[in-house]
This record gives sequence, C-alpha cells and structure tokens, in this order.
Amino acid sequence: MQSFFKTDTAEVYYDDKVDTLFLKYLSKVRNTEEFIHINSELLKAFKKLDTQKFVADIRKMGIISVDSQQWVVKTLIPGMFEHLKGKQLYHAQLIDVTEVMSKVSGSNIKSQASDDNTGFKVLQFSEEDQLVGYLRSIP
Repeated sequence: MQSFFKTDTAEVYYDDKVDTLFLKYLSKVRNTEEFIHINSELLKAFKKLDTQKFVADIRKMGIISVDSQQWVVKTLIPGMFEHLKGKQLYHAQLIDVTEVMSKVSGSNIKSQASDDNTGFKVLQFSEEDQLVGYLRSIP
C-alpha cells in the first residue's frame, strides 16, 4: 500500500493488491472546504497512478453539502476521465446501510455521476469482501 494523504478525517492510499486508489473517511467531514481539499488530494494521487479503479469508503463521512456533491460531479469525476484518456473508470462506494446521512450523500453522487450514454456507473457495496471480489474481477 502506498499512502498519498492522511488527516484525522480521511486517508488516500493505493492498494496494489487490487490496483485501486482508495479514499477512506475516518470521521465526519467538517465542511465543504475540507471536503474539497481531501478530494483535490485524491485527484492529484489518481493522476500519478495508472489505475482505472477508485473506491470511496464513505461509511464515516457523514452528510456533505450539495456544493460538495456538485464538486464531485463537475470536477473530480471529469478530472479522472481526463486523466484516463478514454479508458473506462471503475468507481465504487463502500457504504454503511445503517448510516443514513452518508448513504444519502453517496446515493446523490451516484445518481448524478452515472451516465447511461457512456456506460459509467457508480456501484455501491455494504460488504468489504463483495467490494474486493468486484475489484479483482476487473481486468
């Protein structure tokens, strides 16, 4: 594992066993500025790698603002697509089905970012072993 960024709120790291960049929230995001800073670091890390896979572990993220959700859809995801230069982006979220606020925020991003025209989908998992199985199934 290669760590790119870590604070009390989140960690960005690459797991070479599943060729995936992870964003793991360690506690609730305090505000929009903190969210954008964390995700800007995530985008920087993604651009340094040759992976097409990204997982956001949002189980402890809490609720995020509409502005934060829009930033993901308008800046983060397009930045990842630009880096991939036409290759497929595989994005998944690890959610806690009992943590309603994170689930709502994640589902909003999922619905806004998914694009039937390009085939881009955001998948959600509540079990880590299912997520890892999915990641390993991607060539």
